[in-house]
Amino acid sequence: LTDEQKTFMRSEVQKATASFQDLQWKLQDQMEALHDTMKSPSVNEQQALAQLDKVLDIEREIKRLHIALAVRLKNHLTAEQQEQMNKMMDHHPGMPEN
Repeated sequence: LTDEQKTFMRSEVQKATASFQDLQWKLQDQMEALHDTMKSPSVNEQQALAQLDKVLDIEREIKRLHIALAVRLKNHLTAEQQEQMNKMMDHHPGMPEN
């Protein structure tokens, strides 16, 4: 990696990490609210489903953040670097595909 690529990647990971941490806190709060909604003897279905939607929206944001980061990092690599990365991933079957 060039120095410019390293700087870019560090910056992108730091930004994503801050966003990810914020979303994790929000997700925890919404999960607790869903749990509170579900623990009563008689659950208001509309309220429970609305709360579930909030949880799912945050989970979607987290997944979108991960994919967006992966795309930005990959797009900052040269074709040769991407090919080298693909070869490395072929030798490590547990790693996610790009």
